[in-house]
Amino acid sequence: MGETAGTEGDEPAPEPGWQHDPFERHAQRWWNGTSWTERVRDGELAGIDPPGIHTAPRGASTHVPADGITPATRPVRWKSTRLPAMIAVSVVVLVAIVALIAVVALGG
Repeated sequence: MGETAGTEGDEPAPEPGWQHDPFERHAQRWWNGTSWTERVRDGELAGIDPPGIHTAPRGASTHVPADGITPATRPVRWKSTRLPAMIAVSVVVLVAIVALIAVVALGG
């Protein structure tokens, strides 16, 4: 029922004995020299890993690098040709109103 080592590259297999649990369900798992066994321990408490749970060791995952980050593009800003004209008309109207109020107030 043992799982084979998930070594990457040219890493040598660990020596037989208690090793860090590659499944990360216990503190340590027994490596018999060729595969991981069901024997586990947490501190001084040794036991058997519950059967029926089969997950690959962390080192055996097939990692695919993520795509590179593409630079963001700024959205196109449409320049309004109406805005400057509307501001100019508003200024002219405001000046006309102020002039009209001045003429009426001075009694002219």
